Amino acid sequence: MSSERPSPDAWGRHLAAALRPIRKARGLSAVEMASLMGMDRRNNANFEAGKGRLNLERLLKFAEVTDSDPWAILAGVLMGSPRLARDAADNKLVMVFLILLAEFEAQLGEGIRTLDTADAVSAFREAFRTLEESLASRRERLPADWLKTGSAKVGLGAAPPSDEDPASSRSQTPSRDE
Repeated sequence: MSSERPSPDAWGRHLAAALRPIRKARGLSAVEMASLMGMDRRNNANFEAGKGRLNLERLLKFAEVTDSDPWAILAGVLMGSPRLARDAADNKLVMVFLILLAEFEAQLGEGIRTLDTADAVSAFREAFRTLEESLASRRERLPADWLKTGSAKVGLGAAPPSDEDPASSRSQTPSRDE
């Protein structure tokens, strides 16, 4: 993430860097996306390329169509970190934060004014530290390549497809007699 806030001129580049990978990860072509967005191909291409003004309504529609986090897209664009948009598309990290913030605001109301900035910084740092530790612990418990390397140890060249019905995969596995 950049240490300086990007200018509105840079927002378009960041928007393009955020939207295309999300669309592609969802397996949508530009033509399909335009149709789902209810836009002609040229306007959708311009939007996805980050041309023109940042359009919140289109950004929200894009997130709805791709089932991604609209607030992570917006934050990533404004912060100069389009990677945030891509990385939070599935877990909706920024949306979760904003939902919890809305609940907190509803509970405290005007009391929010009396919170100390240092206390808020400490609380958020602790929350992010907890998430970081959780991720590190999960990576320790199950390294990313564990299934692949483990499968090779038991005579399989690669991990078996997880979406396949176990009965059908048994029929494709050679028996001892073959």
